[in-house]
Amino acid sequence: MKRKTQTSAPAGNSYLYALQLRAVLIMSICLTLLGIGSIRLGIVQAKYPERLQSLQCFQPRRTGVIPASRGRIYDNQMRPLADNRLVSSLFVNPSRVPEDLREPLVNGLRLYLNCDPDQTREALNDSDSTRKILTPEMSQDDINKFNSIPYSEENLEIFREVGIWNREARVYPLGPLAGPVIGFTSARDGGQVGLWGLEGSCDDVLSGRPGEYEDLRDQHGNRIPGSRHEITSPRNGTDIILTLDADVQALAESYLADGLENTGAKSGTVIITKPQTGDILALVSLPGLDPSDFSEYIENEEAMFSRATCLSFEPGSVLKIFTFAAALEEDVIQPDSTFAVGMGPLSFHGGRVPDHQYDFPVIDLRYAVVHSSNRAAGLVARNLGRDRFIPWLSTFGFGQKTGLDMPGEPAGDLKLWMERMPEIDLVDAGFGQGIAVTPLQLIQAMSAFANDGMLVPVRLIGARFDPAWGQIVDVPLSQGYRVLTPSTAETMEEFMVGVIDEGTAVQAKTDWVCAGKTGTSQQVNPEGGYFDHQFFSTFMGYGPVDDPEWIILVILDAPEYPYFGGAACGPIFKNIFNALMLRNGGNRSIPGLVEAENQVTVPEPETETDTVPAVENDPPFETLGGFVISHDPFSDSTSN
Repeated sequence: MKRKTQTSAPAGNSYLYALQLRAVLIMSICLTLLGIGSIRLGIVQAKYPERLQSLQCFQPRRTGVIPASRGRIYDNQMRPLADNRLVSSLFVNPSRVPEDLREPLVNGLRLYLNCDPDQTREALNDSDSTRKILTPEMSQDDINKFNSIPYSEENLEIFREVGIWNREARVYPLGPLAGPVIGFTSARDGGQVGLWGLEGSCDDVLSGRPGEYEDLRDQHGNRIPGSRHEITSPRNGTDIILTLDADVQALAESYLADGLENTGAKSGTVIITKPQTGDILALVSLPGLDPSDFSEYIENEEAMFSRATCLSFEPGSVLKIFTFAAALEEDVIQPDSTFAVGMGPLSFHGGRVPDHQYDFPVIDLRYAVVHSSNRAAGLVARNLGRDRFIPWLSTFGFGQKTGLDMPGEPAGDLKLWMERMPEIDLVDAGFGQGIAVTPLQLIQAMSAFANDGMLVPVRLIGARFDPAWGQIVDVPLSQGYRVLTPSTAETMEEFMVGVIDEGTAVQAKTDWVCAGKTGTSQQVNPEGGYFDHQFFSTFMGYGPVDDPEWIILVILDAPEYPYFGGAACGPIFKNIFNALMLRNGGNRSIPGLVEAENQVTVPEPETETDTVPAVENDPPFETLGGFVISHDPFSDSTSN
């Protein structure tokens, strides 16, 4: 008899089958809910994009910037030219002020802080902003009023989004003094960013490195008290100590302002340096600007343009001393060389070179410097040739930036881009027309004569105070380099003393023996050629010659009368130099002192200019233009 065997398989299969059905059902429900949620999220994103965007900012952790204190700028006596001060501003966060509390807030600010209602309403209307300034700079009385608002639940709710923002503001204690040099800043992200002048060029050093903090926020975006902690500490900016002397700068600005008024010039510049170190004691550009309120000058091109550092111009006769010095070094001429210049303009291939006077048909080198002969300088430049003359100008530092790293400083133009320089262009360059230089290049090159042939680069930053080190670190002096032999420098210095004593710059004669050179150059007409009666007038000199203390450069832009370099700029040089010597205890009885002006009769100077109308008639004396030597190398030039 067979026994029937029972098995549990069918029951087990049913149980597994039921589990599978449940899993499928749950998965279907989840997918359905996920799909519904995705559809709803898409609808919400499309319908409320701005609200979702605002919700994204409410994170439990927030980071922020800790501003660094901006470095200060001092003169060489540690007097602040640019400083910082704490400014308190009243602000409101419009994005967090409910609609029903806006008008109560307007009334409360008017009642307790005398805020303008219309201004407050305008600020509150910008609901996307998180900070609107209501009072840019609060007085201590305003701060006290704010802190004295009566405490109540109602006021707590109304003034919840109003606060005081303390920040650093840039101030300039000496006002417009050296304004174009110092420059200015603008507020940005709680700090200051340099926009012009040293504030701009040294911004990385002055601004330092900001720090970073982190804090916790609740679901409404409010900071949880006590949760803020510092991630990285701010590093304050480095202080800069300039070579400028505020007293010398003020003195130079005052005398230049007088010179502008006396001559009718539209603008001008004065630079004063120490020849042995290249330290710039004054860097003046007038009209100037007050960096404390620079926005008032944005539309004023004359005020915004720093001529001392940004001007590029044709220097005129002041360049002749470098032409003659180069020729002496190249043995093209000797200190006693003479030139047959005739009694009228000299003709060269491409044009004629006139002079301001035709007193003698033959002149020597000393006369050519003292009385500023265009024709002699042109002949020398032509005999040097472009391949020697232009490199010599480069050796003196022309055609290249000085390295001060001032914004907008040009390199000048020595016409290196020309494949071939026409003869008349080379001749014109010999007396400073047709090429462009800068004021900084001129005064730097002049140091070669004041230092017995050693050229010392100019510098403006003398030291830095690094907050990390906690001490002043001197900026090393630039090493000078020899460009002239002492004998050439001495010869040119002797001739330049004559320029002041008896030549084109007797108005620059001081109570001490000085050396210098004048320049009067026609200004370029943007439409072509030159203006007939618009000049750059220049005088550059140094002294006392036995131990030079200062080099002073004076440039006037478009003086009306007088416009010759000696007559227009000479008195400014004289006043500045005498004042500097007396300020430093100079003794008028020292050896080598010239007679005081009120004890001598100064003759009316022989005026000079670099381009004058050509004579109409042939002069009575005709000769070959050149050096008076046995063989005349300039036989293709004749006087007209």
